[in-house]
Amino acid sequence: MAHVRKQIFDRVETLLTGLGTTGSRIYRSAVHPLTSVTMPGICVYCGPERLKGGTRNATTKEVDIAIDAYVEGDTYDDTFAQIQAEIEAALYGDMDDDGRFFNGLATNLVYAGSDSRYVDTTTVAHGVMEIVYQCEYQTENGDAETAL
Repeated sequence: MAHVRKQIFDRVETLLTGLGTTGSRIYRSAVHPLTSVTMPGICVYCGPERLKGGTRNATTKEVDIAIDAYVEGDTYDDTFAQIQAEIEAALYGDMDDDGRFFNGLATNLVYAGSDSRYVDTTTVAHGVMEIVYQCEYQTENGDAETAL
């Protein structure tokens, strides 16, 4: 097995692969391979992780799931809105009957915010939208591979 954080990350990557707008153009990296062929596309990576609480037996953690959407050109707002809607539907659509996310690995998922900008200093001018979700999970102390 792997650390619960990696298991969550793997599940997020699976859920976001094949979205209507970005298709298979998903990159497991904070760096996007900028070409016309790779856009629209998204990069997925884990951001900072924080302690949320704990007991003598278990620790509750929160990790940022960062998703960067890339769209070629300078008219990207409508495409960003569509990508963001598809991402939200995929992530929140993965909640089980107990209210847990990502195959029961995460106890909560909260949209933290987004921001976009235009980049014209590269070979391919493009827009970037940064989207962040905060994902909460819990593990037994000493067993980081099993979610509680």
